[in-house]
Formats: sequence, structure tokens, C-alpha cells
Amino acid sequence: MIEINGRAITVTRGDCLPFTITLTGSDVPPDGESVLFTVKEDATSAKPVIEKRLEVENSKVLVTITNADTKQLPFGNYEWDIRFPDMSGDGEPYTPMKPEKFTIARVIGNV
Repeated sequence: MIEINGRAITVTRGDCLPFTITLTGSDVPPDGESVLFTVKEDATSAKPVIEKRLEVENSKVLVTITNADTKQLPFGNYEWDIRFPDMSGDGEPYTPMKPEKFTIARVIGNV
């Protein structure tokens, strides 16, 4: 199961779930450029629990959360964001959004 409400994302632990993030605004990286999708316990955590380098295509990024990404994580709330590479030419990445909620939901059945 995947549920997206605004930018808040809820996924069922252990499922394989693809979803698309549409990038908007004047600072969208060009096609073929990589972006970084990161999930952490909270915005102050040093180590990500999920991190994926993804490619922009038609101002969109396809994110696939796999079984391996979530099967060992505790149920509960985390935070996610996306970062662009050096957009201004000064060598610094750009984060176009504030961290948003990423929830790993409980499951009942065992398969």
C-alpha cells in the first residue's frame, strides 16, 4: 500500500511501491541529471534509513521503495526530502522543499 497526502507519504513495510515525484519551478534539473531522495528518522539524523540517487526524466523522478528498503525498519514516522545537484554553479546542492512526513505502516498478514 502507498498513500500520498500532499507531500506526506505512507508505505506498508515490506512492499515494493513505485511512485512519481513531479518537479516544478524554475530550478528543476534537466533530464538525465541525478537527484537524491532521502528518508531519515528525523531531519537531525546523520544517517539515512533510505537513500536513492535517481534520474530526472521529463521533470519527474520515479522512486521505487523496495521490500529491502523497509522490511527491517521499525514502524513509525520518519522524514524525507529530495535534493538537487549544484543548480547555481557554486558547487552547493539545492533542497527545494522542507522535510516531509514518511510513515512506515504496520501490516497484519505474514507472507
